[in-house]
Amino acid sequence: MKWDFYLEHTGFCTSYKSEALRGTKRESIRFYATFGIFNHPLHGLVLFDVGYHHNFFTETKKWPFNLYAKITPVYHNSDETASDRLKSRGFDPMDVKHIVISHFHADHIAGLKDFSNALFHCSEEAWGGVNGTTGFKALRQGFIPNLLPEDFESRLKLVHFSDGSSTLIDLILGPQYDLFGDGSFLLCSLPGHAVGQIGARVKTTYSEVFMIADAAWLKENFENLHLPSPIVKLFFSSWSDFKASLKRVHDFNIAHPEVPIIPCHCKSTMEAWQKLPNEL
Repeated sequence: MKWDFYLEHTGFCTSYKSEALRGTKRESIRFYATFGIFNHPLHGLVLFDVGYHHNFFTETKKWPFNLYAKITPVYHNSDETASDRLKSRGFDPMDVKHIVISHFHADHIAGLKDFSNALFHCSEEAWGGVNGTTGFKALRQGFIPNLLPEDFESRLKLVHFSDGSSTLIDLILGPQYDLFGDGSFLLCSLPGHAVGQIGARVKTTYSEVFMIADAAWLKENFENLHLPSPIVKLFFSSWSDFKASLKRVHDFNIAHPEVPIIPCHCKSTMEAWQKLPNEL
């Protein structure tokens, strides 16, 4: 059995295309905060990230996180939360059983408090990088601690890529964590943009899809190995790790052209999926 898949968004921020694609025009473009909805007959509802939420605006009124909002203008309507998107597709947010957190930047975790019945899955490295951080140290990592539910740790399941019983090896992507033990939902390590960032390869009723989070912002990044502006080094966790992750995604794309690769913030990728039938 395979997963039904839907790609949704929770609003967008704006920045310059030249920051995402080195050497291009300095024009303002939208970076949508997309997230994946996966539904399985046995495993139930699983989300890959949750995007923006009005909680983000509440928390970014406070010092020092108001600097986040000033640096990154965000546009989000009150009915654009992950919870709202699920309801519009006939799902009950209380039925979400699992949420895969690619990394802890605020545009990926702001809606977590809406899902009180879900278990959270992230890499050991990602949680270790933000756990206990506050103030400017948290801000430096794009992390806003108050976006996490109070019982977050009690519902947290850490992904260990060294766990031999749950790990499969891909020649290009390296170790992959088999989330449900049936090969249908594989997590892989894609660090660099953020500490411990992970992606997901999921076997859907349409095809396999590869969610790469922010390993690339736009499809041109991984298709052509087109790097972003050097200025992004200021807020990436590791430039060398980022380039290595981008190269792995690029190589995977060449080896598996039949697998759609979905960067979280790519407008053209999102629009292409929205043109497909609702039931894939």
